[in-house]
Amino acid sequence: MLILAIDTSSAFTSVALTLNGALIGETGWECKQNHSVELLAGIECLLGKAGCTVKQIDGIGVATGPGSFNGLRAGLATAKGLAFSLDIPIAGIPSLEAIAMGSGIAGLHIAPLLKTGSGQIAMAIYELVDRKLVMVRPPALISPDELPRRVKRKTLFCGDIDNPIIDQLRSKLAEKAVVTGSPLNRSYARYVAQLAEGRIISARADDVAAIEPLYLKKPHITQPRNRTGTAASPKPAHFAVIWDMDGVIVDSALLHIQAWQDTFRPLGINFPSEYFWSTFGIKNDAIISGLDLGISKHEASRIIRSKEQRFRELAAEGIKPLPGAIELIQTLKRRRVPMAVASSAPEENIRTILGALKIRQFFKAIIGEEQVSIGKPDPEVFLKAADALDIQPDRCIVIEDAVPGVQAAKRAGMKVIAVTGTAGAGDLARADMVVSSLVKVNVENLLGLLT
Repeated sequence: MLILAIDTSSAFTSVALTLNGALIGETGWECKQNHSVELLAGIECLLGKAGCTVKQIDGIGVATGPGSFNGLRAGLATAKGLAFSLDIPIAGIPSLEAIAMGSGIAGLHIAPLLKTGSGQIAMAIYELVDRKLVMVRPPALISPDELPRRVKRKTLFCGDIDNPIIDQLRSKLAEKAVVTGSPLNRSYARYVAQLAEGRIISARADDVAAIEPLYLKKPHITQPRNRTGTAASPKPAHFAVIWDMDGVIVDSALLHIQAWQDTFRPLGINFPSEYFWSTFGIKNDAIISGLDLGISKHEASRIIRSKEQRFRELAAEGIKPLPGAIELIQTLKRRRVPMAVASSAPEENIRTILGALKIRQFFKAIIGEEQVSIGKPDPEVFLKAADALDIQPDRCIVIEDAVPGVQAAKRAGMKVIAVTGTAGAGDLARADMVVSSLVKVNVENLLGLLT
């Protein structure tokens, strides 16, 4: 499989070609703000040197950010245009994941870094588990001074690192800081290609129409002006819908059970199905705690990461939506109703499932377990979703299936539609509306809850 990979996350642009996993060509250059002018020329030059034509490309890999707003936009537009015109698969790869892939060392946390124009640093933390990258902390924007405070154990720093950052890390972290990388060698397209090929082969390619950049903050876009010359205020939404995921959009319970059991089996630990159903809908650390295994917090975290990795593998193999869910999501989108997903699941799980169902583009916000300190039945996850949608909680309708989720939504001051399945109608009686299937729900039902 011939993969073309594009990385325009920063001012240093790189493109690469791999054939069945082997690098056959790569080039990189300081592009600054000229991505739209120079990128296609760089791809054409790379193909020429490798003796290939554009029609021979079997798949596209593209870095999705975080990074330069203009760079990501140009890179994605080019990658999507090629994938669409050639009718070949495309895989979006988080930029920090590609950097980590090129520098991973077993036994260490891996902290890829990217500098931003605002003076902040984009950072995530990964760990190699069975030669696969597992996310420990999701991407976030931090100040250089905050960087050392994010480190809890010996960590390999890599990526966009200059001497002042290196000096700061070594002075404040001493032996905890292992530094690699150079401002002179920032070509990461080969790792984008490597990760993209794996996703395409395992049928986890992205929908070319839905793939989008990962921005850690909103780009600065000038508001349109009205006829008086003042900035026009956006019309406020009438209401918003916040979706739980498991048991509402998809029936993933059996996949979660299998993932827990596959993870615990090599450890000689039995994970009863009955225990899963009694804890369904709460955060993973609470599930582990309830098993009373007598293990350290670090070991519990490792088990959770392995379980979630296994779940994503199972979900990517094929996960089906529940009846009525996709139809209602599409109808709400046509009616311009803003939507978010607010789940106890890790954000990467949410993105995997939404991507597999090709509905990621319908949601304005995703709130996963990493973004909340207290899980359901605490209302934090739903309040954060309302804030991300910029709408008052009393104008939000939550669609849930679990008792803790219904309790959380009511505590947030929101209306709730509960779908039976995980729990019975009697257990979900606190909801404002209880249905056996979303096939029975329409926009008029939602509006009726708010009047």
